[in-house]
Amino acid sequence: MAAQRLECPVCLEVQDGQQHQCREGHVFCASCDTNLRAPRRCPECRMALGPLSQAIRNRSHEERIAALPAACSHCGVATTRGELAAHEQGCPQRPRACAAAEAGCAWSGLLADKAAHEATCPFAVCQRMMAPLRDQVAAQCAENERLQAQMAPLQTEVAELRTENSQLRSRIRR
Repeated sequence: MAAQRLECPVCLEVQDGQQHQCREGHVFCASCDTNLRAPRRCPECRMALGPLSQAIRNRSHEERIAALPAACSHCGVATTRGELAAHEQGCPQRPRACAAAEAGCAWSGLLADKAAHEATCPFAVCQRMMAPLRDQVAAQCAENERLQAQMAPLQTEVAELRTENSQLRSRIRR
């Protein structure tokens, strides 16, 4: 029953995050507020709303939603909606991808199994072996850029000396 009073009158869901209200106190979720077409009007009383940049937040509504009970989808631990995202990020039962997923490893498993997998994963082993080489290449690229910056004025000087040299040769031939 309490959750019903917290649901958005537009999408009919109890949305986490920012809650906006009109000047009459009707509350709706920020995502529905951003989708209102011009002229923006309150979905309940039809009162004109100001620009989205002047939205009125209802922080007490946000706090009541954050205090609603929730459960982790991975381990089932009871928590609140406001703390759920932080718990799920560090939940030991949340599936994790291999550190070498970008390189092509498709393994996914529990945090407890991740270290054992990565110790034998050919993609992860290759990445660990390549890391020092990447560092060396980056250092050599930086050194190359530094040397090229030093070489540019020298090339200009050489070109000027060649011009001078050719002028002197032409004078000597006369």
